[in-house]
Amino acid sequence: MSDIFVMIRNQSKVAMTSIDGIAFVTLLTQEGRVLAEETVDLFEADVNFDNLKQGKYTVVVRHEGVEPRSATCSVTITDEYQVIMLTFVYLELERVLLDIQTSTEERL
Repeated sequence: MSDIFVMIRNQSKVAMTSIDGIAFVTLLTQEGRVLAEETVDLFEADVNFDNLKQGKYTVVVRHEGVEPRSATCSVTITDEYQVIMLTFVYLELERVLLDIQTSTEERL
């Protein structure tokens, strides 16, 4: 089974654990259905959705204190040993989404 690993970072690649003490929330959806909702870890600013089957998924990162308040990234798992890594990068002082970086690795 595959994983989707989500990280929240600032422009200097430092973990953004929260804004004004409020953590980011991450949703995993498939075909419009919410499969999971997780609060981003307050130490590492990440979330792992594991044991996923092949298919198309959408990851949504939400926070009321950033623009846009909801950012999405669609991914496709094509291999049962795939790990998809998504990094949502925010300009910290302005609280604006700069980029969503994606990479894929093979699970060991």
